Amino acid sequence: MQFRGKWRGLGELFYKAPFHTFLFAAHPVVALLAANIDQVFAEEAFIPLLVSISVAGLLLVGLRVLTKDWQLAGLLTSLFSFWFFVYGRLFVPLIAVDVFGVVIGRHRYVLAAWSALFVAPAIWLLKRKPHTGRLTLGLNIFSALLVLLATIPIAAFSVRNLSLGERVRSNTEVLSISWRSDSRPPDIYYIVLDEYARPDVLKAEFGIDVTDFLDGLRGMGFYVAECAQSNYMRTAHSLASTLNMTYIQDLVPKVPPDQDPSVLLPFLIHNVARQQLEALGYKTVVFKNPWERFLWDDADIVFRSGGAGALSPFEFLLLRTTVVRVYLDLHLTEARQMGDYVNYVDTLYALRKLPEVPPIPGPKFVFVHLVIPHPPFVFGPDGERIHIPYDADAGNIYTEGDYKRGYAAAVSYINKRMLEILPRLIASSDPAPIIILAGDHGTPWGGSQNAVKILAAFYTPGSSSPFYQTVTLVNVFRILFDTYFNGRFGLLPDKSYLFTEKGRFDFVEVPVECGVPSP
Repeated sequence: MQFRGKWRGLGELFYKAPFHTFLFAAHPVVALLAANIDQVFAEEAFIPLLVSISVAGLLLVGLRVLTKDWQLAGLLTSLFSFWFFVYGRLFVPLIAVDVFGVVIGRHRYVLAAWSALFVAPAIWLLKRKPHTGRLTLGLNIFSALLVLLATIPIAAFSVRNLSLGERVRSNTEVLSISWRSDSRPPDIYYIVLDEYARPDVLKAEFGIDVTDFLDGLRGMGFYVAECAQSNYMRTAHSLASTLNMTYIQDLVPKVPPDQDPSVLLPFLIHNVARQQLEALGYKTVVFKNPWERFLWDDADIVFRSGGAGALSPFEFLLLRTTVVRVYLDLHLTEARQMGDYVNYVDTLYALRKLPEVPPIPGPKFVFVHLVIPHPPFVFGPDGERIHIPYDADAGNIYTEGDYKRGYAAAVSYINKRMLEILPRLIASSDPAPIIILAGDHGTPWGGSQNAVKILAAFYTPGSSSPFYQTVTLVNVFRILFDTYFNGRFGLLPDKSYLFTEKGRFDFVEVPVECGVPSP
């Protein structure tokens, strides 16, 4: 092929050099990141991307030594990348397929057939040695387009989040809270126990009696809102609404019903409660959990466990799309434990470090989001590491018995730890802190309305609590700011919403179920 003019050198380089080797190695990582960009930060893909490209480079050099031909070595390397990275995705839809009563979705069948499809063109390339220049050019162009298309969602997400983040910051009201005395303002802890259901639901659906736990909280001075509800049934909606002190319908109006919930992330991170407190001089302290996108990574202090060398959820998901899935499925229990280990490590780390926060100088707004008792179930009643099987390919589905067993164990453990940690926070704080201990939503088990029935307990200054039995989360910071920080936010009507089948931004109101009247 002839190239002319000023692009001749570049054209010939693209014709001869097997860039596709590295692009095909990069594409699966970039594509997986694009599909999960609302769940993980782009940095999560750096190490897998580096490893994938490095291995491809080493293989390219090795094959070049054997074949004496860079282009042929590049074609073989790209063929290997295709074989390695596509297998896991190919295997999933075949799991339940049977032919004449024989289930073909078994690794011994699928891997043998898939490998044969790889070996055949590899032998053909080695024997025939076709005109590799045109193949190299075509694959260079094709792989470049693949990577470009995969980066578009990532770029669009980043631009949208930057735009929304600026809008959130610019639309936040001017400072409307103040501290009423010359004394140091109290530390504020918002401790989220993900999917912690209301005590009456725990008793009715799981047979879990948390009377001792609630009595322990009351003995410390907590007010327990026995009929509390979240405003929404999922984490992103609930936390964004709580921390911005308004309903999602007003926070992001006019979004389509099937809008991706990632639109809420900037409102979650740059929320009104945080900005009000930071403007008042508060430091923001947060703890990492496996749900990276929920992390306020620009906080003043970020506690990170480092994962103790375990695979991140993104890395584990990537391996499940590759030939490594064969090993993971043959060692299923160990593999799933490896993938869930990050949550175990992050949670233990946060629980260990939380009592070290009070001595940090100055007033602090501490946001602690613990993925417990939410699945995956990795904690036994005494904190021992456990594994309860689930179907990862079907959305981490548990059987009824396994779900209830794992959930009960997680509730038992986190109750014990809270009864140990909360007195330490109170005793080592001067002045006494404000503590919000609440689920972000309930459990979907036993009926959809249970998904908004939550644990909610509040430790506040003074002999009487400003909270009430039927409080919903949207009013929590409104009450705190109005009561202790001279705010004038007022209360919103306490309402709870479920999603409809149209999407996560199409809501149907459900009643706040409780026999105790609100104020």
